[in-house]
Amino acid sequence: MSFNVKISSIVDEDHWNNELKKNTSSTIYQNTIWQKLYHKSFNSKPVFITVTNQFGNVVGQLACLIHKNMLWRESHILIRTIGNKLELGTQLWWYHGPIIHDDANSNEILSIILSSVDEIAQKNNVELIRGISPPLASQFPSEIFQNLDYTLDPKLTFVIDLNQNLDELYNSLKKDTRYYIRKSEKEDYEFELAKEMNDMVNFQDLKSDTKKLEGKKHFRSTHFWENHWKIMQNNGYEELMLAKLNGKIEGTILTLFFNGNSIQHALSNSPDRDLVGTFLTWNTLKWAQKMNFQTFDFAGVDPNPKSKKEKGIFFYAEKFGGKKHHYFSYTKIIDKKKYLLSAGLRNPKKIIDKYGTKK
Repeated sequence: MSFNVKISSIVDEDHWNNELKKNTSSTIYQNTIWQKLYHKSFNSKPVFITVTNQFGNVVGQLACLIHKNMLWRESHILIRTIGNKLELGTQLWWYHGPIIHDDANSNEILSIILSSVDEIAQKNNVELIRGISPPLASQFPSEIFQNLDYTLDPKLTFVIDLNQNLDELYNSLKKDTRYYIRKSEKEDYEFELAKEMNDMVNFQDLKSDTKKLEGKKHFRSTHFWENHWKIMQNNGYEELMLAKLNGKIEGTILTLFFNGNSIQHALSNSPDRDLVGTFLTWNTLKWAQKMNFQTFDFAGVDPNPKSKKEKGIFFYAEKFGGKKHHYFSYTKIIDKKKYLLSAGLRNPKKIIDKYGTKK
């Protein structure tokens, strides 16, 4: 069978998104709205790859973003100026793709898409490609990526099947999880959906306070979160879930959704409230089921956690009884010199630790 490929920066949004809906593994990250969010916020460049068969049917899709300004946002103004002057730091990213609609010819279609990615990278002076496969789909053959010089990093997420009644969902949880849910519901927490953009500010405040306690800096972009509200929330693609105690926000979960699939995109809980995370997650699951979503994705954990924090994240996601879904992160360095130079400018210590020579 013969195939045609089209690379474009603009697509018919309804057509693109409707084609995605034909594949149950499609998530919000391949939707045009996600690309629009980053274009509006950081002037990142969306690129859409569409593969059609000889009958004109769409058999493959991949939405990518070419980031440049976004990657320097946390750098000192002098570093940022040098990086932009030298045209460093341009990267191509994609999430939860490609989406393949023709299983019988999936390998050939994938190869066509990856060749197109290389073409896009060359034309846009990209120094690094990063991609994440769709966790809900059968995983692509690793050899295809390895033969094209990609490095593969195994990933894992827990996904809850929401196609069950509330009692079944509750009984599928681990015994201690059910106990903590009952205990949390005896507290005076209130579960709410965010009603105004200022709740996004409060969400960032909570994340910032949590990072400070961990001894880390938290980058804040008011413009980005305003766009989140205007572009995602106002168009029905996300909800910010809140757990309040005496009127104060003590926990938040930002949930994204498309095509029946909901994803825990970001969260932050007060470290002073042990049960707030359990309360909020359980009520978010109940809400997602009520909205007739098919799945709830905890959005990834380290499959081999080493640090205390990583182990805690793994345990927390696992205790809600979701099914393990293995997927991959793909990385391909196009220009190693440029990549090391730009990465060194952003974080000199990290590069020295990784590539420095021992005396």
